[in-house]
Amino acid sequence: MNLRPLILIVAGFFCLTMNGQSRGIYMSSESEVTKLALEKLAAQISFSKHDMEAINKTKTVDSKIILLNIEHDKSWIKKFKLKLEDIKSEGFQIINQDKDTYLVAFDDAGLMYGILELKDQLKLFGEDSKFKEKTENPHFSFRAVKFNLPWSSYRIGESLHLHMKTVKDTVFWEGYLDMMAEQRLNALTLWNLHPFTFMIQPEKFPEATQFSGQEFKDWQAFWRTLFKMAKDRSIETYIVNWNIITSPGLTETHNVANYKDDLEWHYGFTPADTSQVIVDYMRESITQTINEYPNLTGLGVSIGERMKMPMEEAMKWVKNTFVAGMKNANRKVKFIHRAPFKVEPEIAREYIESYTDTEGPIIMEFKFNWSHGHSTPNLAITHGGKVSDQYWNPKPSNYKMAWMMRNEDFIMLNWGNTEFIREHIKVNDFQDITMGYFIGSETYIPAKEYRMRPESNYNWKYAYEKDWEFYQMWGRLMYDPNTSDNYFIQNFKHRYGDAVGESLFRALQLGSEMPLRFSTYYKGTWDFTIYSEGFLNGKQLYRNYKEAEDAFIQIDEMITHETLDPLYLNIDNYNNLKLENKAIGDELVTPLEIAEEMEQNGLLILELCEQIQDKPSRNLDNFNIELNDVKAWANLSLYFADKLMAGIYLDEAVKTKNETKRQKAIGFLKNASKHWLDLVESTQQYQEVSLLHIRSFKFSWEMYYPRVLKDIEIAEAIKF
Repeated sequence: MNLRPLILIVAGFFCLTMNGQSRGIYMSSESEVTKLALEKLAAQISFSKHDMEAINKTKTVDSKIILLNIEHDKSWIKKFKLKLEDIKSEGFQIINQDKDTYLVAFDDAGLMYGILELKDQLKLFGEDSKFKEKTENPHFSFRAVKFNLPWSSYRIGESLHLHMKTVKDTVFWEGYLDMMAEQRLNALTLWNLHPFTFMIQPEKFPEATQFSGQEFKDWQAFWRTLFKMAKDRSIETYIVNWNIITSPGLTETHNVANYKDDLEWHYGFTPADTSQVIVDYMRESITQTINEYPNLTGLGVSIGERMKMPMEEAMKWVKNTFVAGMKNANRKVKFIHRAPFKVEPEIAREYIESYTDTEGPIIMEFKFNWSHGHSTPNLAITHGGKVSDQYWNPKPSNYKMAWMMRNEDFIMLNWGNTEFIREHIKVNDFQDITMGYFIGSETYIPAKEYRMRPESNYNWKYAYEKDWEFYQMWGRLMYDPNTSDNYFIQNFKHRYGDAVGESLFRALQLGSEMPLRFSTYYKGTWDFTIYSEGFLNGKQLYRNYKEAEDAFIQIDEMITHETLDPLYLNIDNYNNLKLENKAIGDELVTPLEIAEEMEQNGLLILELCEQIQDKPSRNLDNFNIELNDVKAWANLSLYFADKLMAGIYLDEAVKTKNETKRQKAIGFLKNASKHWLDLVESTQQYQEVSLLHIRSFKFSWEMYYPRVLKDIEIAEAIKF
């Protein structure tokens, strides 16, 4: 099917000829936002200003697409006698009258989303289909990506630094921002330790300057291009950093913040040094950055590491640096404030609610279930471990909440589960207090594609292109949680063919349950405490550089490790209740129930894969990789199921000195080892990769097979 219609410029408007039928596109005014969206729709950008009056002057088209912006085109809306439903900022409505289609939006962003919706309908349903009428408004106003930068990075390691060249390439960003606009993600948050000397030459602190000459001009050009490209797609941009972290030049010149005795915290991390020179430098850098980059939407701050001070002192520091710096700038900007790790909301709220010099409400970011948001949709922990509703009860006066959905749990395999996202939004949307979500990782940058074997065949360039389901499902459902699964199924069919699309979608939905269940059963906190698709806990490698295999979660740890959701029982507690003949409430989730679900999912996934393996498909290279990914999830699900069953029997065997149950446990562990071998087979498309979860070691599923077998040894070594 030809999706690139012929475009003619006739009397100042577009004329699209599709299968012999011509459609004219009319609009009263043109902006960069709508121009780029029309480029996606019409596949050509060279056009003159659209003239709405041309509607009355030409009859050369069979049907018209008329684009109207409520802010500018009220008279035209009245002239066309359009009966509009309520349209909000970033919202749009598609109306069919006779042969013509009217796209009405509240603003440029809504017009862009509406134009991309028309393009989507042409893509999914064909050129001859009539546009489907609909009204869409954003459920959340803030739909953000968390993107950690590889320079001055929070973590260090090859898996981050290998992206340096790619992330500084504006060609990469053009594609990434296009993807964000297509999926209705409207905020790009860029995180690193100390961004300012990559952006400015501090006028009042020249000793802090990090770059000069052409090198600095290149950095300036990069940021200006990036912020302009984002603005042209109605995407906000934020620079977010971590607290009292300064430039090397300032540190060395003034002998401040020079904490160096902990090699795990690389140069640039600092203790709570509140020297006046640091306060002055940060305040001036913030003001200068805002003034020099007019397309930058806002800034953000996180007051965690190296701020070992009372909460009130930390909040004063933010007020004297970030807040004062924003106040002194030549324009107001938006502000992201991470909820402080120490749960003292009464102090934090008092300060934050006193900040009045920002544009719009402050965005208060909360880590949902710490670094592992893709777990239970119930809020069990935040960063620091405690949960308190005092940040939103009573209702805040000048800030709104945005949940941080960190993903440190699946990096290699494609993930997508619409049911989880919808349920998460349903449970955690606190009426008009929640303004949205951040999605993204701290240990994975979706830029350079470094995961695939050199001999693997695939048709994408950048890592985020492989991860398309993650962005599409989160972005579309944040915009409209009522988006049906049929929309996503149609996208699978468009990519891979009608014969395989729906089954592949269903298989991925089932497979994507595995990391959710695992990270709910096995409690993780900070980044390296759990990596679900690898079955790893890298915490023990953080200080002690031993063998990467030491990160593998063995059977004995599976039995006793604490669960994240208090409604989940671990094996130890489950067996204790059974052996004591105590009732297990219906509201509780047992390891037996999880094992049964995982086994059922795994078997059904493999059945679906078998059904579509030889059916006709398009984009065959990518299809085969996605098919292997869902097979990998199936094998992980079956491995998880058998390991849980083995743990149940082994724990009961030890507690009751029952040899029969020990033998059953060994049997389940042997079955589990077979599933792991199948997992290794289904992940042959990937090479060994650097993975921050295990520090300087490489990762592959194959390298952990000896530890899978060690579980059998552990069970066999138990004597009564």
